[in-house]
Amino acid sequence: MPQVSPVFSLFSQCLYIIKNNLEHIYPTPVKSVKKRLKLETSTNSCSIPQTTEGESDNNPFHKIPTVLLEQIISSLPRDKKMKNFNIGFLITTELKKLIIPNLCNEQYLNFRKLETLQVLVLQKTNVGDSCLKIIGTWCKNLRVLDVNHCSRVTDTGIEWLILPSSDLRNTLHELFISCRSVTKRGTQMAVQHFSALQVIENQKIFDVLVAVVKSAAIVSLPPQVLKFAFIRLNIRPAGLYRKGNLGLVVGCCPGLLDLTIVVKKGLKDSDLFCLTNLKNLRVLRIMGVKSSTGDEITFDMGIAPVLKVVGNSLKVLDLAYLEVVDIWTIVKFCPNLNSLIFQRQSQSLSSLSENEIIQLRKEKGRVIFEDLKILECGFNLSNDILFGLLSCPLLEEVEISDCDALTDNFLQEAMTKGIFKNLEVLCFTACNLVTKQGLDALLLNENRLVEIIFSFCNKVTLRNVYNWYKIARRNNWKLILEFENFDTERIIYPTYSQRY
Repeated sequence: MPQVSPVFSLFSQCLYIIKNNLEHIYPTPVKSVKKRLKLETSTNSCSIPQTTEGESDNNPFHKIPTVLLEQIISSLPRDKKMKNFNIGFLITTELKKLIIPNLCNEQYLNFRKLETLQVLVLQKTNVGDSCLKIIGTWCKNLRVLDVNHCSRVTDTGIEWLILPSSDLRNTLHELFISCRSVTKRGTQMAVQHFSALQVIENQKIFDVLVAVVKSAAIVSLPPQVLKFAFIRLNIRPAGLYRKGNLGLVVGCCPGLLDLTIVVKKGLKDSDLFCLTNLKNLRVLRIMGVKSSTGDEITFDMGIAPVLKVVGNSLKVLDLAYLEVVDIWTIVKFCPNLNSLIFQRQSQSLSSLSENEIIQLRKEKGRVIFEDLKILECGFNLSNDILFGLLSCPLLEEVEISDCDALTDNFLQEAMTKGIFKNLEVLCFTACNLVTKQGLDALLLNENRLVEIIFSFCNKVTLRNVYNWYKIARRNNWKLILEFENFDTERIIYPTYSQRY
């Protein structure tokens, strides 16, 4: 059975009360409200005053430890507009991390007092270019800046950040600028002027890097070989893949640890060979888009040769885009995975001989991956492979989809051998052979489950889930149950208070 709901700490209860009563504790004066409304209707969205009400010596928030203040700010509701609260009351000069609620009015922020700030998250706020000018001038120690989905940020704002006098040119490590008004020009300015940049998020980044590298090769004699310090990159061209462009970008980012490739028309198996140069790669995700046909690249001719070279260093492998993979190739070449996502299994795609697979199975025994914590699989898996995957001792989150191997008998055998005892999250999607009988036993056995999700499982009904909810509620279990099918939109049954 799941664990009993915990007694919430005094700290978590206090945090809940504070964040939900800030508007009543410190309501914004009427004059400030009128001033804010005036600012909101002006063209300059960041006419931030030199001083704010929050700088008062009587402000009790400024007397508590900075780390607690940062937690209060981070816990503020991100989808509720706090119309009558001046967030400036929580801002102090000692803050290192500041995550602003999505609907917060940035007029309440005084960036001039945030010189020690290292992380600033302003996602989905109405900050604009003038704010970036102030940030670039005063937040001299910033390492992370996130203005994703800020519609008023444009290329001009990036220009303000990269002024020759700006310290950010040498200190900024992560920049998130997925904004509809930031063009290739703005992204290119960021790439060329932030020398310490390790992460940049923008849909145009791949095309920008291709253009920058090709331009450097043409302009310089001898051709200049560019190297960037990026450790994470999302590869997605605006149009089709052009031969050699993937290798061009990967070649100028030799330190990549985390790579996502969005598969589109034009990408070939041969293009993936350049990934073998990423000797320290930790995360590899192969994703698709609606226009992907599913046959641009293959497992045996494209992915397997890469895994043979870099698989030992991989911690996360997401191959959900590929319809078919070979699990034994992955087991052989990627023994240190923490997370694995794939669809169907086909031994015909294996890079190993039949004798090698037999030997590998003997060596691994019941446990296929020693360190695996997250698993998404299913479909045509056989009983023995599914059993082996679920036997990984550190497994915490599992999603099984469309899997005929998952039956009541399978669950019973798995529980007898203690397979599910460490799982925390379990999701069944279109698993049509498992019934209430098998799931009753799962719920009542000793386990650490905190969330179970049933999506479109034909033999699991809303009544079943509601009855389990009543049992969990009666026993005070810390458990969330979710259910959806073709007749019912997703319903969530939390059996304990989620306020804290």
